[in-house]
Amino acid sequence: MTRVVQLIAIWCVMATAVVAWAQTPEGRDRYLDRPRGPYRGTVVDADTRAPLAGAVVVAYWSRDRIYLFHSVNEHYAVREVLTGTDGGFVIDAKRIEEGAPRRTRHPEFLIFVPGYGSFPLWQKAPTGFIGGVFEGDGTVVELQRLKSVEERRNQLIWVTPNSFTDKPFKDLPTLMKRINEERGSIGLAPQLPSEDP
Repeated sequence: MTRVVQLIAIWCVMATAVVAWAQTPEGRDRYLDRPRGPYRGTVVDADTRAPLAGAVVVAYWSRDRIYLFHSVNEHYAVREVLTGTDGGFVIDAKRIEEGAPRRTRHPEFLIFVPGYGSFPLWQKAPTGFIGGVFEGDGTVVELQRLKSVEERRNQLIWVTPNSFTDKPFKDLPTLMKRINEERGSIGLAPQLPSEDP
């Protein structure tokens, strides 16, 4: 009987710790507390300040599922848009964020243009979701032109659509098209839709 009491006590302590962690301000601040979009910004060349039309901007939302002894982060939603001739973009996220389940995280962003370093890896603007850099009037993201084939190949290692969705050719067709354009221009074989898991 003593062993059963010990196990119940351990279980209660663990459950209390998980609940306390989920309720800490740090735990809550990472989650959406209300719809925050639309998200906007302008993408420009870092050297010339010329707008980059046709840049692919991806917003990705994930959510945490809290279980008794662990949590799992899983995909919730993903959207892509192209920048206009002025380099500007707007991602309307109202429906996504109004219907978001509990513990949905703030969106993460990827901006990709063939021949340029991507956001958030090679940019001069703040990285990731920091204080809502794409909220309100948004921000200007300066992307640097990559100077060598080696830089462009290294860039493609870090641009991983599969971290946003299990079916990138279905959910992010424009991004996959631009990635394949870049792969072709530096002598790599294109990724194929059959490679979607």
